[in-house]
Amino acid sequence: MQPGHRVQLLLGGEEAYPAMLHAIAAAEREVLLETYIWATDRNGRRFIDAVCIKAQEGVHVRCIIDGAGSFGFSGADVDRMRGAGVRLSVFHPVGPWRARWGWQVRDHRKLLIVDGRIAFAGGMNLGDDYAPADWGGKGWNDIQVAVEGPLVRELLRLFEVSWRYAVAETFADDKPVPIAPRDGFIAIHGSTTRAQSLAVGRFFGRRVIQHHLTHAISAARERVRIQAAYFVPNRALRASLIRSARRGVDVRVMLPRNNDVAFLGYASRATWGPLLRNGVRLYEWLPGMLHSKTASVDGEWCMVGSYNLDARSLLYNWEVAVEVLDAQVALALEAKFTEDEPSCEAVDPDRFRGRGMWQRVRERFFHAFRLWL
Repeated sequence: MQPGHRVQLLLGGEEAYPAMLHAIAAAEREVLLETYIWATDRNGRRFIDAVCIKAQEGVHVRCIIDGAGSFGFSGADVDRMRGAGVRLSVFHPVGPWRARWGWQVRDHRKLLIVDGRIAFAGGMNLGDDYAPADWGGKGWNDIQVAVEGPLVRELLRLFEVSWRYAVAETFADDKPVPIAPRDGFIAIHGSTTRAQSLAVGRFFGRRVIQHHLTHAISAARERVRIQAAYFVPNRALRASLIRSARRGVDVRVMLPRNNDVAFLGYASRATWGPLLRNGVRLYEWLPGMLHSKTASVDGEWCMVGSYNLDARSLLYNWEVAVEVLDAQVALALEAKFTEDEPSCEAVDPDRFRGRGMWQRVRERFFHAFRLWL
């Protein structure tokens, strides 16, 4: 990890969307955007408007969308972006007649990089689901992080790898892609905040994010706080959580009661028994969807990213997480967890143990198909 960063947590679309749109509007040379879901609804089009305006002003704009996650991206908006000069590529189009088509492996990253100066990463896609209520959105509980400093160089490299792999949608393959001059990557003077990117991709780092997470959990002395949108932990992660809880560490995991992915809740509950029996405390978020993918340990270390604690992120998806070693950032993430607790219901171990046989059968059935959920 390198020092010299400025890291800001952006809580929900209420904070993240205005900050991201402001950064795009202030761009002078280059806007790079990579996302899993880019909905062409009211708030998704706010970002389409923003990148089109900058492209028309002469700023170099390149965007990557996932072929499955952004399957509903409208042809009219593609044409509009083409006309404005935005360069758009698609990661693994789902049509088998398309080059590099695919279904199983998805680009699940969420990155926005402006002028090589500031980068945004986290769990937040673009669309009404994440936007605040006063923007006409659903206000899903999610977290994004804004980063300045040397880490931006790492995130730029990851974007370029995705860009070279994805399939051009709005420009000719033989047309050169302009690379804007970049003078960023400068360490923030006097900052001791250490940060690094953790990424999994096509041929590299498949377990690197999990290894960093389990190492941090294993090193915990007092407390672990995790918010997980899709929580189907494998044996290694379950073992790490259990060992820490047995040592007396206060381990708490927050996940959604009502998940947007059908039947994933059953697959998740199939893993709860050993956790609850060994002192891991589980909380179900009640008002809407919890989409965060965060972890903090002892108010010193934390991680924010696109990585889910499930089999798809571990085995297939392209992901990125920002790992931060800084007390101020980690404590702010813990405070967010504490603020969310009153909106949760704690899972009662005795009540969970007494659930019916039919419930247990459904849990085991859907856990067997966790790779496809």
